[in-house]
Amino acid sequence: MTDDLRYESVLPNATYAPWLADADFQAAFAQIRDHTLVDHFRCYELWQLVEQALRLPGDMIEVGVWRGGTGCLMARRAQLLGSPAKMVLCDTFAGVVKAGRKDGAYRGGEHADTSLETVRALAGAMGLANIETLTGIFPEDTGDKVADRTFSLCHIDVDVYQSGLDVLEWVWPRMPVGGIVIYDDYGFATCDGITRLVNERYVHDGAVTLHNLNGHAVVIKTAGAKPFWKRLLGR
Repeated sequence: MTDDLRYESVLPNATYAPWLADADFQAAFAQIRDHTLVDHFRCYELWQLVEQALRLPGDMIEVGVWRGGTGCLMARRAQLLGSPAKMVLCDTFAGVVKAGRKDGAYRGGEHADTSLETVRALAGAMGLANIETLTGIFPEDTGDKVADRTFSLCHIDVDVYQSGLDVLEWVWPRMPVGGIVIYDDYGFATCDGITRLVNERYVHDGAVTLHNLNGHAVVIKTAGAKPFWKRLLGR
């Protein structure tokens, strides 16, 4: 594919706003809004996707937590639904890692203005007992701690190409058919590495990719065959 990723403002004409009538979402979003850079459109999509993912076996995982906003939002949704699933939150708490030549804006170390204590304080304030936290580079430092688990949903919010790829390769074999991967920052000019990663893997067997153009790309696992990236790369 070309490296020429063009950008323009996307101004949808749709006016449907179901989040305005969702009192549970509104209450949860009010609690987490100062702990996330993710807008209410994407947050509501995560809220809805959690309900769909929890029809499958397994826990949920988020890599790239920052101050814990979206992770705690998804944990709240699972809690309200009465699910036994855990929400595993993974971050270095020291900023972005693995920035490289496929990333135009990031150099590494960004978004370090957080801490594990900040995330745990938010989870405590929300009364969330279904959260687990892993500190370190994922999956290299902490993946072994949850390697025997199944995950129905994976939220990738790591901002850069190589980190996104490494998370995907780790989690994909651990997802059931129907499992959902959500990439945050898809289509953002500052996160062009994530856009490249999704676009390179848009057409493949075993998955359906939805380019939502709201800042999310959503990948749904449709088959348990050999992972698609291995077929594409000839591995």
